[in-house]
Amino acid sequence: MCMRIFFISSGCGFEFQNHLSDEDSNILAGLQSIGKKRTNFHFEKFMIRQDKRKELIPKIKEFRPDFILVFRGPFLPAHYVKSLRKMKIPVGIWVVDDPYRLKTHKELVQPYNLVITQDSNSVPFYQELGKTVIHLPLAVNPDKYRPMNVGEKYQSDICFVGSAFPIRIRYFDQLTPILLKNKTKIIGQWWEKLKNYSKLKKCILNNPIAPEEVIKYYNGAKIVLNVHRTNNDRKDNPKNIAAHTPNNRTYEIAACKAFQLTTWRTDLYQHFAEEEIASFHTLDELKEKIHYYLSHKEEREEMAAKAYQSVRRMHTYQKRIHDLLEYLEGHVHYKKNRG
Repeated sequence: MCMRIFFISSGCGFEFQNHLSDEDSNILAGLQSIGKKRTNFHFEKFMIRQDKRKELIPKIKEFRPDFILVFRGPFLPAHYVKSLRKMKIPVGIWVVDDPYRLKTHKELVQPYNLVITQDSNSVPFYQELGKTVIHLPLAVNPDKYRPMNVGEKYQSDICFVGSAFPIRIRYFDQLTPILLKNKTKIIGQWWEKLKNYSKLKKCILNNPIAPEEVIKYYNGAKIVLNVHRTNNDRKDNPKNIAAHTPNNRTYEIAACKAFQLTTWRTDLYQHFAEEEIASFHTLDELKEKIHYYLSHKEEREEMAAKAYQSVRRMHTYQKRIHDLLEYLEGHVHYKKNRG
């Protein structure tokens, strides 16, 4: 069966939210990979920032898709979605900030046929709203996130890239003696909130950086810390629903063949084996494992190599798009409807 997908980008750049800044291009790379392998698959795209809004509807009418995939959707007004549905074309939205923004997403997803959430534990929330929903985790573009040799500027014992959300502030203040003892790089925004900012300032690049730079810091680190956020740190998850699925950094760090020490999550070891990625539950456990893995180079490198193989096999955007297409092709509602 031929499948035609129309992709509408989020329009979010790295200055909007660094850790998800290049997912538009990564998803497009996945679509392109599928297109090269499947003669019965075609896709078209509309880039919110580059393309003129008035051209969206005519472009869709000309392409005649079987399904429209909207990524994140913050800049696509609801009346546009309703117009698309009047054309009898199913429209799905892939939301990727769950469960942190469930209150916002409750309104955002209303006009859509299908909700795709990156977090497995958020599925029941949308089901209770009466929405058709599937779980599709984030992933990685292995052509972009890859091993490479980097210069001294990017090398560190301990590296963290991300915004200073409350749990990270608390952890890094407590980790200060360890961070100062080792060569540390902390990169992202809002780190001036640290109580120990004056002590750690020399270790901090206090602003977001482009993904191309993030990759270099991952490659230069002995340990990349991946401290996941807490459930309601944006006050946009009033039911305090717990996040279960690892964040996109989990896959990106692994794809750089870098060793990572990550917050344990319920789904983590469904995606990776315990001998591939090290995890921690508490701050004390994190401290212990930083000490342990800094002094066990061979074990670090062996785990990172295994995670690298796993992520390239199972967690690319090509694989995610393939899984989405299988779902769409298996459900009558989303099959060819052009008549």
